[in-house]
Amino acid sequence: MQLGEFRYTLRAANCVCDEGSCTNWETSEDGEPSDKKVHVKFALLWRASTDPFDFRTDVNSKALATSLAKVKWNEYTPPIEKLFSALDFYAQCGIIMGTISVDGNDEEELYLFGERLRFFGDVSSLKGMEFFDVLGHISKNGRFVHVVEVSLANVVEKLIFGFANVLTGGLRPIHEKNNSLEKFVGERDIEAGFQASGKLFGLKGTLAGKQNSIQSNKDCDGHLTIDCLDFELNSLSGKETISLRGKESNSLVGGQIGRGIVIKGKIRKLSRNNMPKSSSYPNESETPLAVHLSEKICRNPGLTGGKGSSLGKLTELSKEFQTEFEVPKGIVVTTRAYKLFVNEDILKEIKNLENVLYQDKVDETKAACQRLMEEVIKTSIPDPVRQVIVMYLQHLFFDRKNDYKFAVRSSATGEDTEQMSSAGQMKTHLGISGISEIMDAIKKCWASQFSYIAVQYKRQNGQMINTPMAVIVQEMIPCDIAGVLFTCDPLTGNPSSMSITANYGLGESVMSGVEEPDTIEIERSDEDNLTIKNKIIGSKSHRIVLKDDGGTNVEDVSDDERQSCCLSDNTALQLGNIAITIEKDYKSHQDIEWGFWNNKMYIFQSRPVTSGAGETDFEIDHEFDAALRCEDEFFATCNVGEVLPGATSPLGLDITLKYFKTVFQSRRYMSYNPGEVPRYYPRGLISMYRHVMFFCIDLFKHASENFARAQVNALAFFGRVVDNEDLFEMAKERYGDDHAKLLDKMMYLKIIYRIFYGAKLTLKRLSKTYKGYTLSSVKYNNSRELFDHLLSCCSDLTLAMGYHIVLSETSSFLNIMIFIILKKAVGEINTDVYNDFSKLLTSSEVESADVPASMERLAFFISKEIKPEDFKSMNTKEGLRWLETSPTTAGEKYREFLMKHGHRCLREFDVYSLTWKTDPQPLVKLLQNLVGNVTENKLERKPEDFEKLISELKTPMTYSTKLVLRMIVPLSRKAVQNRESSKSIHMQVVHEWRKECRNLAKLMVLEGRIPDEDILFFMTLEEIQDLLETRSPRIISKANHRRRRQPVIDKYIFPEIMKGFPKPVVPGKNIAVDIDTNFSMKGIPVSQGVATGIVRVALDLEEASLLQAGEILVTYSTDIGWSPYFPILGGVVTELGGLISHGAVVSREYGLPCIAGLHGATQQFKT
Repeated sequence: MQLGEFRYTLRAANCVCDEGSCTNWETSEDGEPSDKKVHVKFALLWRASTDPFDFRTDVNSKALATSLAKVKWNEYTPPIEKLFSALDFYAQCGIIMGTISVDGNDEEELYLFGERLRFFGDVSSLKGMEFFDVLGHISKNGRFVHVVEVSLANVVEKLIFGFANVLTGGLRPIHEKNNSLEKFVGERDIEAGFQASGKLFGLKGTLAGKQNSIQSNKDCDGHLTIDCLDFELNSLSGKETISLRGKESNSLVGGQIGRGIVIKGKIRKLSRNNMPKSSSYPNESETPLAVHLSEKICRNPGLTGGKGSSLGKLTELSKEFQTEFEVPKGIVVTTRAYKLFVNEDILKEIKNLENVLYQDKVDETKAACQRLMEEVIKTSIPDPVRQVIVMYLQHLFFDRKNDYKFAVRSSATGEDTEQMSSAGQMKTHLGISGISEIMDAIKKCWASQFSYIAVQYKRQNGQMINTPMAVIVQEMIPCDIAGVLFTCDPLTGNPSSMSITANYGLGESVMSGVEEPDTIEIERSDEDNLTIKNKIIGSKSHRIVLKDDGGTNVEDVSDDERQSCCLSDNTALQLGNIAITIEKDYKSHQDIEWGFWNNKMYIFQSRPVTSGAGETDFEIDHEFDAALRCEDEFFATCNVGEVLPGATSPLGLDITLKYFKTVFQSRRYMSYNPGEVPRYYPRGLISMYRHVMFFCIDLFKHASENFARAQVNALAFFGRVVDNEDLFEMAKERYGDDHAKLLDKMMYLKIIYRIFYGAKLTLKRLSKTYKGYTLSSVKYNNSRELFDHLLSCCSDLTLAMGYHIVLSETSSFLNIMIFIILKKAVGEINTDVYNDFSKLLTSSEVESADVPASMERLAFFISKEIKPEDFKSMNTKEGLRWLETSPTTAGEKYREFLMKHGHRCLREFDVYSLTWKTDPQPLVKLLQNLVGNVTENKLERKPEDFEKLISELKTPMTYSTKLVLRMIVPLSRKAVQNRESSKSIHMQVVHEWRKECRNLAKLMVLEGRIPDEDILFFMTLEEIQDLLETRSPRIISKANHRRRRQPVIDKYIFPEIMKGFPKPVVPGKNIAVDIDTNFSMKGIPVSQGVATGIVRVALDLEEASLLQAGEILVTYSTDIGWSPYFPILGGVVTELGGLISHGAVVSREYGLPCIAGLHGATQQFKT
């Protein structure tokens, strides 16, 4: 299943393999490969880590001319078109991740680096081709290499081309005419020399492991061998060409060990396989009101529904295998007949049903369903429809039409598919006889789709209530034995195990589950040979049989029949072979209803096996993960772990990453952005487990040999010095010194300009642009129009975020300057530097700090208007009502607070989050805790004395240092204010999107496209677009699965810096809890002071709501959603963050002692 072009793909399979192929080529005791078969089940996700490489456009012209000149052409001009057709394929590097299970054992996780190839050319152009491919990957640094030698009869000889990637992800073609590839030096050695990305490379490798040879004579005459390869890739120090044939070269430097494969093959001739032509059907106005099962048009699911179209296909198949099985004769009353039947009265009742259904009025919905069903049943079938049905039945059953018994079954469009089975939702009427009973049964089938159960099922799957429905009228077979067969294990999907359930009489007793049937398990070999593996004799107390006068009857089964299996071994194997024939025709595992009568096998229905078709928890948790470029890739949760904590909703993640990516790749907003812009893989900001993180290396594009300087620059992201040499070495290798030099010249000049001239203008422009900003949806009456409107406004998010980034960069740059000044004055980075830095950055005019200050003022005024104990005694709704309606100063202050800060909330970047204005009850609850704890003196803000501030610093200051700080500190504080103000405006824009996403969800609920509003936020933008066009139930199912997993992955906590694939911290496993009475932990002092009190460990706002005055908050991280709690705290401890994090900024404003970067604190301390 293709999920996103060139970005990610899902592959799932249930198959049977040789045991050796799944267990490192295990052998039997005598040394021979094991021939044991095992069931393998896997689900794999492909993730791209590079853009595609087009082999047609990136062949070196000189090398091409040389290779063309080596052969004799059949014409006067070189056959370039044939060559380009043969080379019409692309390669893309990336990873495959997923799970694999062998024979039902526990799933194991896979993470594999590799490359995918896809051919688009004319297959006939490959005739006479010889090819030799070397593909490899170096896990240490993430470099991929692919060198190809191709010869094509009468076209080209020994053309060498390919690519190697730069470590940032871009693919670079081999561009030198003197590339070389020695296929074998000795018996198993390979050597190659080539130039890519301005560098000379030498590759030396040795074949390893077992060779796999594939010989084909069916569709093509040729052979293919695949070998594993261990190789070393060296970067040449000069312009020398690598010495081949085993000779040593002194020019080889910096060799890296890699692994890959060698593919060698030859195609002698090809047989063209014509693709089956898609069926064409008449227009709706020309479609018949009824069709025979044997007509070709019966296979059109839009006309005959899910069951009807399947029966049409089975009937066609039965003609080829008349001696093996039959499909009972019958007709399908088409969906066009249903549309003619539905009159204004029925449509009126359908509208009434939709009105109450989409408003969750359960009792009214049940009553509306009953009225609608009664209306359908009492409505007469139009004469044209009735006449056609009679005519078709008389034509098919002309001999003894009055003696026939019929099964009348519903066949809705979309029914009996892998996406939606609708099992048991619609009615089936058995033993029907006579035209009058048939007509009544048809109407009851039409009515059954409006039963309460069926209506709720459609609603939960986002389907229209009035679904086009066909009805099958089929000859009833008075079966001696009947049941169900699965062509694979219905639970595990194992294709080597077929399962039959059977009982005497009609199959209804098996399908309905009213009787315990016999169960026969059949083992199926690779060659489709069948053997009976196991039998379980069911109780089979009763059987259902046809009555002579119509309908069905239940009979007792004799004791002798109960004791024995109702189906003989030969009949079971015969049925199994028929099932294999059907499965191959349908090209998927099938759930088959069958019956046996008068020594003849009948097939009544075949539908896809739906069990196991959905995604696993692993797939859902990792579907938005980015691909690692190398095994030791570094990840970081700094900064984003605070502003985007926990697992972000899929819609919020999709929107955020899309516009963040646009901003981060724009030189308009970023001071420096080296390299090409990737289209199909992420850089910088990414997602793992739906938690937003950074590719840590991408934060250090400025990496240079100056390790100390790189440490200080980490302050911009981590708020502290990062001491990790491996991280900086990898950054240096990936981005190199050239980028750092360019950074010095470009970034600093741009930022300095912004400090003195640009920041103020940027904020002014931002404020003016978004003053009164709104995304009005009033004029949009349907979800399609509103969704298109949202997409047309997506650049609004980019602009707001871009301005915020500009101001954030300015603030970070000034912070770094202050830190460097303090470090230089002290001579090292110590606690004094951190403490003095935090003092200098303290400001009372920061927007995020204004939130708790405003809350304090509001609590103070409430206590002036009402007794604190009276306000505390109100429940939350009563308190909210008082604040919303009170004409007092407290009421005014409350409304002013929501006007200024009501668009803020926890996880405010996520459009799924509810803002304080949308859901103010948590604020009311906090105010109830705060009232009575705020005095008038606490609200006073004393003017700051800069000289006194400098004198309190522990850092030794020269006169010149004081002058520099006097100039920079005000600029830095102003930059912080600008940064927070721009973020607030940015959040207003996000809030407008949040509101319109809610409005979109409301419209889609009213249109019956989604069952509830919240589920929209568990879809991506592409999925919403698809749902609006197709009403695909698979999207609804997947969104529900994501929503179920949200609380699980939301609780995951990740370290600030991770090496290798990120793994959440498992409480109690990763950190040993110290119970020593002298135990202490050390973090970064970001706000000075001493606090003694009760510790309150709170990982979310629900736990934070229990905070009492004076307690010390210990948490993973904070954002503005936590701000209202700061006025009552005694101190703050966070695992994430540093000197410029939210918790640090607000703590300094309130004079609260705050320690950041105290990793493991939430596990070491307990409430």
